Amino acid sequence: MVKPSDSTAGRPREPRTHPGRRLGLVLGLAGALALGASAHATDLLQAWRAAQEHDPELAAAQQALAAGETRIEQGKSLWRPTIEARASAGYGTQESRTRGAEFAAPGFGGATGAEFNTSVRGGTRTEYGIHLRQPLIDPARQAAQRQLEHSAAQARAAWEAATQQAMLRTAQRYFEVLLARDGLRVLEQQHRTVSGMLARAQARFRLGDSSILDVHEARARLDQLESRRLLARVRLEIAQAAFRDITGLPGLDLAPLPAEAARLTAAPAEPLHDWLAQAENASPDIRQSQEAAAMASEEADKHRAIAAPTLELIGGIGRSHLSGTGEFGPAANTASQWSAGVQLRIPLYTGGMRSARYQEALALRDQARFQSRAAGQRIAQAVRAAWLGLDTAQARIRALRQAFEANAARRDATRLGLEVGERGTLDWLDAEDAVAQADLARREALAGVAMDRLRLSALAGRLDDDALKFVNCALAGAQCP
Repeated sequence: MVKPSDSTAGRPREPRTHPGRRLGLVLGLAGALALGASAHATDLLQAWRAAQEHDPELAAAQQALAAGETRIEQGKSLWRPTIEARASAGYGTQESRTRGAEFAAPGFGGATGAEFNTSVRGGTRTEYGIHLRQPLIDPARQAAQRQLEHSAAQARAAWEAATQQAMLRTAQRYFEVLLARDGLRVLEQQHRTVSGMLARAQARFRLGDSSILDVHEARARLDQLESRRLLARVRLEIAQAAFRDITGLPGLDLAPLPAEAARLTAAPAEPLHDWLAQAENASPDIRQSQEAAAMASEEADKHRAIAAPTLELIGGIGRSHLSGTGEFGPAANTASQWSAGVQLRIPLYTGGMRSARYQEALALRDQARFQSRAAGQRIAQAVRAAWLGLDTAQARIRALRQAFEANAARRDATRLGLEVGERGTLDWLDAEDAVAQADLARREALAGVAMDRLRLSALAGRLDDDALKFVNCALAGAQCP
């Protein structure tokens, strides 16, 4: 029996590092390096800040809001007076003959059967004046004002919806870049691994230690990975271009997507029926459809009120002058006038146009009401889908983590089996691919959970900077408020 030397006596033997533990050490080191590199990387909140200044769709929505806000003032202006100045100049002819008139003048006595004749042919005519109209009673104007107010409210709801959609669009393109980058990283890692496997298989074949089948299997898998890697590069380039279009950022230094985020995958604190009630009351999409239905109803009232009497205040002051030469020599006519009063208008017959338009407006009103109801149903279904996705997020992420760990253990066992000759090259390549796919599935699921959380907030009209900050800090592993 050989005794241990003094240098090793009493010293505990170093345990052999299990392949799974080695994998954990490597992944932990890679994660630490990624966190260090991400200290100055662009995160989700910074991407949204850039999108607010660069997204053309959001800029267009902002201009639509500015246009919509003017409709409040348009509605008020319907009841303000309209004042216009009129002036004209040209040529004209005027002839008048009066017979059988009675004439009387101081110092001339009186006479009957008098005759007065005036004549201006091709003379110069000028006319100018100021006219005023002030509506007092007009049911159609009232309906038009209410319609404009609903249109302004619809514009505000559309702006809120556009802002939230811009947030979702930014987050979606942000995650698309991250997932494309992770997919390319995994494929490049597999490519390096399989390249080394091919080199070993060729060396062993030359030594007569393995068959040519191992070489062919490694070569086939390497060619397949090369094709997938090229496709992944194209996908990453497209994702970065889309991200750059909306934010103006290159998308090259985004913060890495973690494999897990416990705060992000937590179940919703509020029950489903509370979210449904919030969506029904505050969803900007539902509010848009409700305002559209209200506008259609006011349009019907406007056409119904066309046949109603209207009353308005009218007034004006003016002067006209005509001068030239006529049958009796040079002549000139000058007239000045002013007036003020009220005007009552009662439509008696419109040729059937009013009733036809009224029937059309009624049909469009009912259409808008049904569309509003359908929009509410769509929003409710989307709320259920997002809420249930969050409610099962922890279980799904846990299952994917267990699948990743099981695939990693299978890969390590297959590698040992390959070394002792119990497994083939194809078995080990399949196991390596399964680990890569399981890792990507975890990250894709986490990005989906993040989008579900943002989408649920948007459906309830609660997606704002605070909601985005929560997702951002949860992804970073920080303490969220």
